[in-house]
Amino acid sequence: MDLSKLYKKLPSKIQESDELLILLMKISKTIRKTNSKSTPNYALNSMFKHNNVKITGSLRHIQQMYLELLRFIDNICGKYDLDYCLIYGTLIGAMRHEGFIPWDDDCDILMMRKDYEKLIEVLPQELKKNEFLKENCALTKLINKEENYFKDMNSIYNKKLGHDDYFNQPHLGKSIFLQIGWLKPMVKLDIFPYDYVKENKIDYYNKSYSAYKFSFRSSLFEKNNFKFNEEFNRIFSKMGLTLNKTDYIGEGIDASEIDDFGWFPTEYIFPLKTIQFENYEFKCPNKPDKLLKLWYGDDYMDIPSNITMHGYQEYNSTLFNSQTEMEMSFKNTIKKLKEINDEIEQNI
Repeated sequence: MDLSKLYKKLPSKIQESDELLILLMKISKTIRKTNSKSTPNYALNSMFKHNNVKITGSLRHIQQMYLELLRFIDNICGKYDLDYCLIYGTLIGAMRHEGFIPWDDDCDILMMRKDYEKLIEVLPQELKKNEFLKENCALTKLINKEENYFKDMNSIYNKKLGHDDYFNQPHLGKSIFLQIGWLKPMVKLDIFPYDYVKENKIDYYNKSYSAYKFSFRSSLFEKNNFKFNEEFNRIFSKMGLTLNKTDYIGEGIDASEIDDFGWFPTEYIFPLKTIQFENYEFKCPNKPDKLLKLWYGDDYMDIPSNITMHGYQEYNSTLFNSQTEMEMSFKNTIKKLKEINDEIEQNI
């Protein structure tokens, strides 16, 4: 069911009906669950789980760039005493491969709202301290379909380089959560905001979360008079979300586009632990196994039969005149980013 097309055909008064949205999302969620059943890929299980198979070439360069961006975020979070943790496919990679899932071209972390907002405040000033980072790094958080929250920073949805057109494709779409990326070669690390949920609102959160997330995102991209903070605060209050620590955590309505994982106990995340990832130590949830089983099922350690990628490897090849030029750009950028991170760590 293409809910977005159906939603756009409805009169505006009906579009603003919370009850209708909740009903439509309930139907859509049921259909998605029915169609999302997967079986393990036994051949890839044998190849990647039981053998030391290494990825090379431009895909590996993309992963190495992500690694350096992740190290940079880890360093900044350490400087300002902010918490984060690996999440989604990045966490699966850490658990299953002690690094990236071999074919992964993405990197994801989770932050609670207070630390997420603080990172939004300090990241621009930290990037501006280094001319190389200032000129080449991208920092994006959309507050409407065309406007970046960071007025004087590069956006990952760069029109001159063609990134804006690339992400406007139906199978990709633009994201509204915080992203730190690189313009050329292009990668983007996703930072997802999560919120504490009041105990007396757990049932309502489960029932209404996906509908409010859909409504919020649709309004941001469709309405010319959309006011991000005003609409966000209204929904935040109505859903019983809070900045104060409770026993329950749920994904923020300004987070992922389609996932709807519901709430989970705070103890699944806190206190944070560390995990080995690409020969570095990064923060991870307190109970990663329980969290991943909740999100992906008991067989999350198996290689799935349906493997998806974002296509950044192919897209990056269009930004350069030759494969050799692209490879050289990757290598030079990774080398420079590693030098910057090593220097930061020496001075902490």
